[in-house]
Amino acid sequence: MAKRPIVVGPITALASSESVSRGRTYFRNGAVGPIVRRGEHLSADVEGSDIEPYRITVRLGESGVADASCSCPYEYGGYCKHIVAVLLKASDRKANIIERPALTDLLADLDKSQLIAILGRRLEVDHTLASWLDAELATSPKPADPSAVSAPRRRTLVDPGPVRDQAKALMRGRYRKRYWDDYRSTGGEDELQQLVEKAVPFLEAGDGRNALRVLTSVAAEFVDGWLEESYGGDEHMYLMFDDIARMMAEAVLLSDLGADERDALAVLVEDWRQRLSDYGVDDSFTVTILALETAWDQPELQAVLTGKARGWPPSGRGDDVELRLTAIRLRVLDGQGRTDEHLRLSKACGAHTEHATMLVKLDRVSEAIAYAAKRFKTPEEAHELSKVLRTAGHDEDATELAKAGLALVGERPTGSSANSIGPHGLAGLAHWLRDYAGGLGKIKLALKAAAIAFEQTHSREDYRAAESWAKSSGAGKTWPKLREALLAHLKAAQYAHDRTLILLEEGMIDDAVRSAGEATDYQSDSETLMRLADAAAASHSDWVIRFSVAKASRIMDDNRSGHYAEAARWLEKAALAYESAGRDEDWVVLLAWLIGKHKRKYKLRPLLEALR
Repeated sequence: MAKRPIVVGPITALASSESVSRGRTYFRNGAVGPIVRRGEHLSADVEGSDIEPYRITVRLGESGVADASCSCPYEYGGYCKHIVAVLLKASDRKANIIERPALTDLLADLDKSQLIAILGRRLEVDHTLASWLDAELATSPKPADPSAVSAPRRRTLVDPGPVRDQAKALMRGRYRKRYWDDYRSTGGEDELQQLVEKAVPFLEAGDGRNALRVLTSVAAEFVDGWLEESYGGDEHMYLMFDDIARMMAEAVLLSDLGADERDALAVLVEDWRQRLSDYGVDDSFTVTILALETAWDQPELQAVLTGKARGWPPSGRGDDVELRLTAIRLRVLDGQGRTDEHLRLSKACGAHTEHATMLVKLDRVSEAIAYAAKRFKTPEEAHELSKVLRTAGHDEDATELAKAGLALVGERPTGSSANSIGPHGLAGLAHWLRDYAGGLGKIKLALKAAAIAFEQTHSREDYRAAESWAKSSGAGKTWPKLREALLAHLKAAQYAHDRTLILLEEGMIDDAVRSAGEATDYQSDSETLMRLADAAAASHSDWVIRFSVAKASRIMDDNRSGHYAEAARWLEKAALAYESAGRDEDWVVLLAWLIGKHKRKYKLRPLLEALR
């Protein structure tokens, strides 16, 4: 029996239009394995381009997806196509979701002796667990006094030994020798990321010294292991160097390191940077080195922080590294409650979203709105501040700012550190405003945002969302007029993966056929094209015959035995078109010729003979 549906929220707001389209194809083609749900966590495998399936995990929140991850190396903004495919299956009412108890609930019923016994049994067969436990216990930021209300800085220093041992074990265990293809990655990346994140509680508590002890221990082994084993076939892991470097820079700014300590650490980090640069990782750890060299000591920076200067960075020093370090400085100032200094620096460096956000946090909302109206140039800026206003309970201000943001254009600000789960740009803002305004009963605004969202993505989901909001507006003529405008925009679009599907569903067969082009084009997925072939068999029989036979021939001629069933389906479409055109004899001749041509393909020939 199918389980209750899972609410994942608007998927088009979580990924780029391309990822949504490709994820839909993966879902339709059955690439998503069984989904297991444990409480608010989902997990599933998705067959992809790699030999082994990709592993996807999703954590649900109150209104949808809180976060998600995939073992693929996708890094281009928003969630990847594999995550999208899992979300589509999870939201499908027909999908059978395997429900299992949350592990935390199962463990909660055990007493201390039972937990120790379970760990003891696992330690007997899993020799990596011991080093993991050592690292977990060594990095625990829990205060010694259990009655403490807050989480003060840890008084004792983290022992870096267990952390380094675990990092070494993960890097060593990431590769195994296989007789058929030299070395192959077998895991460890997620665990390594989790080890890096052991520094996060220390950063949040303002304990930069202990955060550095964790991060330097991991980085030392990571650099050595990556250079020795990984750089040739696992190069996407180098992106983790950026995470470590950024966190180390923040830890430096939070710490009370003396000049000698900073100099010694700078020598170590510079050695990492030079070694990595020989393998193409040119910018690694440059932001950490700059933080160690400058900290908060620069006279020009102090002048900005004290209100004696208004421009940052100084002339001639506005490179990417300086901008990244400035974003980290703003994060530290925010965390330390140094609000005046934050406002001065964010305004001086042009971090307009961060500046306006701080004004909202200080309940200076009218100032934030006025500042945004004067300074904001992009939809991303309006999107980020609108979300802050919404969280603060200022719904009217949030919707008005987002509405104004729909008219903004331009590139993402270089110095901004703002980020979000969904894709950046006008589409992300329009998706968010559509659902937010609609929930507040602002149907007209929701409809405007829905139309703009579709004009950006040309996705079927966004087209149907615009239709839904138009029909719920109460005005009978709203949808026909909007439909005409959206379809005109769709036809004129240079690229639109869902163009053929939308036109087909709207009954516009002539336009759908034109959009599909010829069989050499890749304008849509096979299922959509087969639906179009069925619908156009009578009215465009020549095109269906030409298109379907070409599709089938490419599969058969290329000896793609795993797709022979698909080739037979395409030939069924051709047979229907021949029949509709009154050309049955031509079909018999063609089929006989194909059977003769492919008679030696024992998997294909029975499929062809079944079409007689």
